[in-house]
Amino acid sequence: MKADADPAANAAPAGLISRSHLGIEPFSLNRPASLAEAASMIAAGAWAHAGGIDVAQRLRSGEVAPSLVPLCRPGCGSADGLALLDEISLGDGVLFIGAAVTHARIESDRLVWTHRPDLADAWRTIGNVRIRSTGTLGGNLMAFDAGYDAAPILAAAGAVLVFVEPDGSERRCTVADRPRDRLLVGCEVPLAGRVVYDRSLKPVASVAVGDNHIAIGCAYPDVEVFPNGAADADAVRAGLGELADPTDDVFASTAYRRRVIEVLVGRCLQRHATGGADQGGYGDVDPPRPDAPHSDALAASGQPADSPSDGSVDIELRLNGQPLSVTVPASEMLVDTIKSRAGLGGTRVGCDQAVCGACTVLADSYPIASCSTFAWQTDGRDVLTIESGRSAAAGDVVTGPAAALPAVQRAFAELSAFQCGYCTPGLILTASALLARHRDPDRTTICDWLDSNVCRCTGYLMIIEAVEAAAAALRSAPDSAQDETQ
Repeated sequence: MKADADPAANAAPAGLISRSHLGIEPFSLNRPASLAEAASMIAAGAWAHAGGIDVAQRLRSGEVAPSLVPLCRPGCGSADGLALLDEISLGDGVLFIGAAVTHARIESDRLVWTHRPDLADAWRTIGNVRIRSTGTLGGNLMAFDAGYDAAPILAAAGAVLVFVEPDGSERRCTVADRPRDRLLVGCEVPLAGRVVYDRSLKPVASVAVGDNHIAIGCAYPDVEVFPNGAADADAVRAGLGELADPTDDVFASTAYRRRVIEVLVGRCLQRHATGGADQGGYGDVDPPRPDAPHSDALAASGQPADSPSDGSVDIELRLNGQPLSVTVPASEMLVDTIKSRAGLGGTRVGCDQAVCGACTVLADSYPIASCSTFAWQTDGRDVLTIESGRSAAAGDVVTGPAAALPAVQRAFAELSAFQCGYCTPGLILTASALLARHRDPDRTTICDWLDSNVCRCTGYLMIIEAVEAAAAALRSAPDSAQDETQ
């Protein structure tokens, strides 16, 4: 596949294009060879990059990064210790979840479902399908955003966060005491206990109730942890009035927030007492990962890091089944690589904030926001755009979302599930990824996958009906290729 024009030629300095990815200032990548080296870089001011959605938002808002330290390294060896960041394992009475583990893995991993199904259930509510497939536990925690969900869930669970110092030593702390300038390795969640989480009244407040702690999100500058939990519900109710005053802002007054917190705490205490949380899993289930001690890897050393780049990165990916090799600026977003270098115009830029879904493409069969994913994040991966339906050669064996794509396109056309068409490619690709995993999704599942793909024309009912029709067509096909992504 030929690489064409340089999209950077159309870029403008940061600030001239309001909150656009085209205004991101150049930066370099520093690739660490060990955890200690990564910790040294971050302590010196470099930005950690795992899922990177929050990093992209900071950059497009005008902040300038001295350099980024990529922490998700496909195929990195265990000798350098960096593989620990992507690990889910059992320890001595704890479940360890690495900082670079995505939300999608937490909600579907078999170890999590076996030992802390309440945690997986709470994680199902975080963000949307694109955020869950890209965002990470560490990125969510270390963004220090009062409205994010990982902090209250883990605080209520009594989790301990594990950081690494520049000298390679460990540092353990609570969620509420996490430092901003250290490398988060992961968290240890006690195997005993249960958390119930309610985020239904965000951005006013969110509440997580555990056996011995209650954590409140959204209502304070950072997570607020209450010293009692469901094991002493009477003490909780008696002590709610002693909480510090919540924030007073455009979303809610202090008095209203205090009342909402009381209501949510009451709901969660009742659900905790009755076992009312949904414990059923869905979607992809990863095979159990071998138990492995994680503390020993903290002291492991590796080879010296690559020297800082000149701002450009060589990447190789498969785009719609065809190889694409290209050199791109480190700051280039995937959407620009697709549109300007590969010449594919079906991927749209809508909100440019990873919210509306118009820019959705599939990376290794998962929906991602290409407006907030750097091109170098897809190095070595398979990327599908809406044009993938016409890319397969005659006789090629097509599996996964690409196999479902023609049926979804046909159903959208036959049921008029679009009008202006701007959002349609993102909807079709997301639906194809869904149907590659779920042979017969109910409407709740369909809405969960599509609820963040914004469409201003259709009213959504025709879209839901089109997905149902495509699912029925795929089930009735004699050679239906389903669940290849399992």
